Amino acid sequence: MIFFSDHSISIKEANQRYRRVFLPFRKEKLLRHFYNRRGIYNYKNVHLEEIFRKAEIFHSFYYPINNEIRKYGNLKKIVTVHDLIPILFPELHFNATLIEKIIESIGEDGYAICVSENTKKDLLNYAPHINPDHVFVNLLAASESLFYVCKDVDKFNSIKEKYNLPEKYFLSVGTLEPRKNVDFVIRNFIRVIKENDIDDLGLVLVGAKGWDYDKIFDEYNNAKELKDKIIITGRVPDEDLASLYSHAHSFYYMSFYEGFGLPPLEAMQCGVATVTSNTSSLPEVVGDAGVMLSPDDDELLYQTMLDLYVNENVREEYAKKGLERSKLFSWKKSSDELVAIYQQIINL
Repeated sequence: MIFFSDHSISIKEANQRYRRVFLPFRKEKLLRHFYNRRGIYNYKNVHLEEIFRKAEIFHSFYYPINNEIRKYGNLKKIVTVHDLIPILFPELHFNATLIEKIIESIGEDGYAICVSENTKKDLLNYAPHINPDHVFVNLLAASESLFYVCKDVDKFNSIKEKYNLPEKYFLSVGTLEPRKNVDFVIRNFIRVIKENDIDDLGLVLVGAKGWDYDKIFDEYNNAKELKDKIIITGRVPDEDLASLYSHAHSFYYMSFYEGFGLPPLEAMQCGVATVTSNTSSLPEVVGDAGVMLSPDDDELLYQTMLDLYVNENVREEYAKKGLERSKLFSWKKSSDELVAIYQQIINL
């Protein structure tokens, strides 16, 4: 049962129409599609005790299942597991406690929904007591309203002025922290333009400062007289991203590890040739529609950057392939698959 109180349906109607699942209401894109599919808007939780006793499923999209929920034996309890990065790579993250609690809360009789096959594999390797038949995969997607091929010249001129962008630029999007491997991208970009006397190309880094970002800025400072070729925008508003992506020469996301990896999908959806690491979940997202490299191979990244710069046909081919592959992902598809997973769990 999903219980709602809103202007479009009455409490009585809600009770009659939704008798299977309870979700803590949050406004992620997946849930918005899930609710809208059923004509539900302006939702809020009321009468929880009654709901919990009638529902069949409780799904937490982020937090561990707590003891208050455990007392309801009628509920099949699900948690979403986004990644195990803080546990697997403590040097790349600062806090594994929450992830440990989430996994612990699954127990032997609970259920998990992972955002990629790779995260499912990591979960089952780390917690072999979890029943593999109780672990499902529900892939993420990139918003079609935010990430699209945006060729609006006036908008881009405004964006260029706002962020002081060059006419031609490589783009990287992600939090400035060790896991994203941004210093690796900076180092090879500087080498490419320096060794090949390229003066019409910049590198644009979009993303807020995370933790332990000194190494990134050390690499930036090491560029010395070429520092002006690197633009660090900080976090940018969502409405600027489509134009930033769409007008990029090519996109680089050399992260060491991802639970899913949304920026490469966003880039492909904006029609940009995409280069990523060949690790973790990224092959599931990019497939053969992008260039996939080891995140520590300087020679390969250097050569890839140079090849894409000098070979327009190759760049355009990857842009087309990426745009086509991005059509395999959508929030509607994710929400439909989530409904199917709920049905499987109810029938178990």
